[in-house]
Amino acid sequence: MKEKKQQPTTSKKSSHNTLDWIEKQLRDVVAFEMGLSIKNE
Repeated sequence: MKEKKQQPTTSKKSSHNTLDWIEKQLRDVVAFEMGLSIKNE
């Protein structure tokens, strides 16, 4: 596979880190919601 032209790593890295953080937050929320629904059933 040919590599794409390199983009500035700083902007790419920060946006990637933000996405990772958002994904973690979402996972925490989903796990929390699932825990609540399991308790309520």
